[in-house]
Amino acid sequence: MNAAGRRAVRLAPRTTSVLTIAAVVMLALPTVIILVASLTTGSNIVFPPHGITFHWYGDLFSDEGIRQGLLHSLYVAAVAVVVDTIAGVLAALALAGPLRRGAGLARLFLSLGIMTPVIVSAFAFYTVALEIEMSGNLTLVGLGVAVVVFPFMLWTIGSALAERDPSLTEAAATMGADPVEQFLFVTLPLLGPGIFTGALLVFVLAITDFLVSLVLTNVDTQTLPVVIYSGLRSNVSPLLGAATVLFILVAAIVCAVVLRVGKLERFAFGR
Repeated sequence: MNAAGRRAVRLAPRTTSVLTIAAVVMLALPTVIILVASLTTGSNIVFPPHGITFHWYGDLFSDEGIRQGLLHSLYVAAVAVVVDTIAGVLAALALAGPLRRGAGLARLFLSLGIMTPVIVSAFAFYTVALEIEMSGNLTLVGLGVAVVVFPFMLWTIGSALAERDPSLTEAAATMGADPVEQFLFVTLPLLGPGIFTGALLVFVLAITDFLVSLVLTNVDTQTLPVVIYSGLRSNVSPLLGAATVLFILVAAIVCAVVLRVGKLERFAFGR
């Protein structure tokens, strides 16, 4: 290798590091700006802030709109987690069993929620809501969000199922366990890491959902992202910035737990 080639090899890691740092700074900068701006003492969110105060965070849960929006978001997330957990376990078992021959096509069909543009899915759900006269119903919002984020649950449970040792189920059958006992005491615990990881991902995606909630909710059932968006069209209070930081904090904590406990890279890349 000539001198120019050796110089290029030496510079490649340095260039990669610089690009990585630049990308991280660009991604983190909006979050930092919102965090700092939410500490302003003024009644409007500005950057740089006019003084520093934490009282907006103290008022976060005393505001009726913010509190109700958060409760609605938590309800939507709970519905999505329950629905996707049940459907994800059943779908993963079906893809590994009766639907094994057509697993690729079935998996593609079950992933349509994430492949279809979210705004298209949202208006499709809205059409259904009008037909069954459930427009603005939070349970229906949760079901709509569950459809959109379902692939994340399916992928994590499917990966956990692929790592299952079939001999454990056979051993349980040999010991006299019936199919129900085999599922409850052998298969389900083995799927635990996948279910746990998928539930965390579904929860954070559901609680921060905006488009589906914007289309399906009304004034009385707005979720917190919709409340924040509505507030941006009038007086932009630092209270909205504090609520945004709360969302970012929840997402960061969930991602940290997933990476620490759920081993997301194993489920995402099959290793």
